[in-house]
Amino acid sequence: MLRTNDLIAKSKNGTEIIVSLIPLNKMQNTRQGLKRVEVGKRVLLSSGIEVDLNLDGRTFYTSLNQLFKLNHKVV
Repeated sequence: MLRTNDLIAKSKNGTEIIVSLIPLNKMQNTRQGLKRVEVGKRVLLSSGIEVDLNLDGRTFYTSLNQLFKLNHKVV
């Protein structure tokens, strides 16, 4: 997996974790055949688990009621 830079995510209770952003690729059908297209980003936790970003592009859940927030919006 290609890792983007390491970022610090914070939760409301003060917990901080180090995460990496990785591309979310989907297959797109073209006239020349199938090709991979980056459609967004996913968060790679230090434990190796991949989680999706929420629609706002800044927050993600690691488990039930464990919301973490990045400092900047991911584009």
